Amino acid sequence: MSEFLIRRVFHSLIVLFVMSVIIYGLIGLMPGDPIDLMISADPHITSEDAARLRLIYGLDQPLWSRYLHWLGSALTGDLGYSRLYAQPVWDAIVPALSNTLVLLLSSLTLALMIALPAGIFAATRPYSLSDYGINLAAFAGISIPPFWLGILLILLFAVTLGWLPAGGTAEAAGAGTLWERVPYLVLPIVSLTIAGVGGHTRFMRASMIETLRQDYIRTARAKGLSQSRVVLGHALRNAMIPVVTVIALDLGVLFSGALITETVFAYPGMGKLIFDSIMGNDYNLALVCLLLATALTLFGNLFADVAYAALDPRISYGDIEA
Repeated sequence: MSEFLIRRVFHSLIVLFVMSVIIYGLIGLMPGDPIDLMISADPHITSEDAARLRLIYGLDQPLWSRYLHWLGSALTGDLGYSRLYAQPVWDAIVPALSNTLVLLLSSLTLALMIALPAGIFAATRPYSLSDYGINLAAFAGISIPPFWLGILLILLFAVTLGWLPAGGTAEAAGAGTLWERVPYLVLPIVSLTIAGVGGHTRFMRASMIETLRQDYIRTARAKGLSQSRVVLGHALRNAMIPVVTVIALDLGVLFSGALITETVFAYPGMGKLIFDSIMGNDYNLALVCLLLATALTLFGNLFADVAYAALDPRISYGDIEA
């Protein structure tokens, strides 16, 4: 196991290095630079001022030279300075990262708590009325556009009923206690949960139906085992393998891809931070944010590989290494 983990960590570091080169290059090739944005915002900046600012920020150097300088500093723990937020990159990331982790873990947990039992229930009663009803609800959740769902939730619970705030965070409203912070999380968490339940339900149902058709399941039933023992004791572990893959991929998507939900609810998370940093040509901030999303995706894949061996005794770490 230790050799497998060391090898995967080494491969992950290589992927992060390659991604840092690609991301820095793509951002650097975007038209304009931070100084051009400063000039457009303040027409009183002269060409001499602009040249001096480019010298201070190192923008007068070739792109490869700027990247090597950033890489050397990053290896020593200095991730650079965010021009948009006028503070070190990590200080700008931490608040958004904590907000996103709360949103990600809460919505993913709720989605799985609903989707997995629903998918199992539908798979054990294929083509019944309950199966059709669960499938209909799953397709509805998949089909609803996130921005439209967010707006509907705001109109219903914030505008019409007045039960919950329309958006923002508890910190921005001056709330301090945990109970005061919960109302600001309800609507974005519900929105992301509804968006994720449908897909996970469909994957769980399809995987469970396929597993229940296997020979060893028929053997277990022939031995006189109860339906619950067959489903939960024999089929569930194997049926979870493809579902674990989807869950692992969702970690990276939710980390950086909740931009629409965060925008609708004015929630300052990582999706909004990545968008703002790219549009503002904030090289350091955009690069670190995207590398964090890459690292989380790699961690999700590693978690999935280890979970495969835990779910299916036929899978060993030697098999995974091969």
